[in-house]
Amino acid sequence: MSSVTVTQNNFNGGELSPLMGARTDQTRYGNGCKKLHNMLVLPHGPATRRPGFQYLGECYYKDRYVRLIPFTFNADQTYILEFGHKYMRIWKDGGLVINKTGRPVEVHTPWTSELVPALSVCQSADVMFVACSAYEPCRILRKAHDVWHIESVRLGSRMKVPFLLDAKVKEKGTRDYSYIVTAIDPFTREESGPSESFTVKGPETISVDDPVTLTWESENKDAVYAVYKCWNESGKYGFVGQAKKRRWIDRGATPDFKEGFPIYRTMFQRADAYPSVVQFYQQRLCFAATNSQPQTVWMSRSGSYNNFNISDPLRDDDSIAATIAAERVNKIEWMLPGRRLIVGTAGSEWSLGGAENKAITPSSIKFERQSVIGAAPLAPLLVGENILFVQHGGKVIRELQYSLQRDGYMGTELSILSEHLFRDNPVVSWAYQQEPYSIIWCVLQDGSLVGATYERGHDVIGWHKHSSQGKFESVCCIQGKDGDELWCVVRREINGEERRYIERLVSYGAQDVTEQIFMDSAMSYRGEKTEVCSGLEHLEGKTVQILADGYVCPPQVVRNGRIQLPTPASVVHAGLQYTSELIPVEPEIVLTSGSSSGKARRVGRVCAKFHESAGVQIGAGASAPRDVAMRDEPGLDLPPALFSGEKVVDVSGGYAMQSDVVFRMEEPLPATLLSYTMQVEIGER
Repeated sequence: MSSVTVTQNNFNGGELSPLMGARTDQTRYGNGCKKLHNMLVLPHGPATRRPGFQYLGECYYKDRYVRLIPFTFNADQTYILEFGHKYMRIWKDGGLVINKTGRPVEVHTPWTSELVPALSVCQSADVMFVACSAYEPCRILRKAHDVWHIESVRLGSRMKVPFLLDAKVKEKGTRDYSYIVTAIDPFTREESGPSESFTVKGPETISVDDPVTLTWESENKDAVYAVYKCWNESGKYGFVGQAKKRRWIDRGATPDFKEGFPIYRTMFQRADAYPSVVQFYQQRLCFAATNSQPQTVWMSRSGSYNNFNISDPLRDDDSIAATIAAERVNKIEWMLPGRRLIVGTAGSEWSLGGAENKAITPSSIKFERQSVIGAAPLAPLLVGENILFVQHGGKVIRELQYSLQRDGYMGTELSILSEHLFRDNPVVSWAYQQEPYSIIWCVLQDGSLVGATYERGHDVIGWHKHSSQGKFESVCCIQGKDGDELWCVVRREINGEERRYIERLVSYGAQDVTEQIFMDSAMSYRGEKTEVCSGLEHLEGKTVQILADGYVCPPQVVRNGRIQLPTPASVVHAGLQYTSELIPVEPEIVLTSGSSSGKARRVGRVCAKFHESAGVQIGAGASAPRDVAMRDEPGLDLPPALFSGEKVVDVSGGYAMQSDVVFRMEEPLPATLLSYTMQVEIGER
């Protein structure tokens, strides 16, 4: 019989697939876990209990799908848009935005709950563009904090077309001269469509002594005007001059046929011609993937998002239409701007840019295939300089990294070591929470939540699984006061009725133990000491955990939206219980006689190192996890302090071929495991 000591001081390998059970040679095996449930791994190495979810409010429709979309104007002005069945509501600072009448701001939308998951969005300042294959493109405008509006995208120039064009000559001649005038914004240089042409009979040769005087009317203020002229039977117009007033004199100017007036393009007018994807790239608004042209990208004029006009001949800032030339007609699922415009289709990934790495123009544009993986319809995430996307089918997470050597992007699978989390369970929604721990959150089809702590610079990719007494449906992140906030739509069953709640992940690591919340759908009370807490109607009939002034109270059933405390308290949190559990991988122990494989083993003692923890249970093998005493009573009117340091537990498990160590947390208290050491006795056989 041999006795050995084994230590694991890093858990950021995350929860590993059962198929990794024998891969002791793999680097992440020694840092991984068999089970990591409702626990997060930190980039530094420890594993910590996930905070609870705070209840914010109920969705407008409780029986239909709801999606959350972030709206970020700047770091201080961030909103959450609640999209449901033909409506949109706005959330900010943990509550609904209220209008001047005291009612929540609500905007009627054309999208049903079945179409909401497929909406593609992109934002510029106070305007969000929305694309959906079932409706014409729309844009959502924030005109004030409590004034929001939705309208169809009106294609064309914002400049009004000049009208009532007229021309005068000293004496009428025999030669026809035709003119067209456009209006130009002097700041953005955006040009209107052409006026109606006006033809005048003039002299054979226009000169200073025999000019043509043009006049017109215009609704534009502070505009300049471009004049185009046709003087032969070709019908082509060329630029001849510019005017600051609504009058211009032709003294014999020769048309420049290399510069023609804009030509309006009719687009997105039919049911099969509505784009399903929208994005920005190089100061252009880009639409893509209609039902009739699933591999085509349309780009607006540079700096003019609604303007898809072209010129004859083409100019560099004209709008662009480009189609992927591929072996198969795979629909464009998403676009993402970067060094180039990255385009994900159902069969491959492409980059779109200008020739020789220059700005994209109508005459300088090319597609280059980057990989042949295939993408799901979910919009990708940009993490640093890397692009994360869900593979076609929804069960694999991929990463596109730019390679300087190949001057292109290379794809890597991020979920391969934890593939069991996604087996027959595709991703339906996801978001990236950059602060404080860089976590990718994925909602799976079964309603569970999966996270990945992702720090590519430190080679940290650790997956962890989360659940609640309900099913997650949608997630998104916005920047908050204490880092990024994760918002969720959670479907819960209350008294036999389906309800949909909007909840927010509680901030990590509050310093005061009385403010730490480790319950789901939780509500809080802060004020004078009380024995009765109300406001829990959303959990009517549910058994809730209670933390009052830092003390754990016995669970209670919510009745009439209330709970009764055993003693008065001034800071109370109540919510649904969830269990956190960590089971490290079984280490490969090398003995002087060889490997420990195939030999029975017994764990006799576990030494765990904690940081600001309480409420932990430890067990091993067949022995049930038992409580570890951590918190000492600090004195009157003070909450028990959290424990940091080492705790030694005699677990006395029996001999078995496998003897897992289990760390479990069920009380509404924080726990962070830094490392653990176990003493293992290896049998002779």
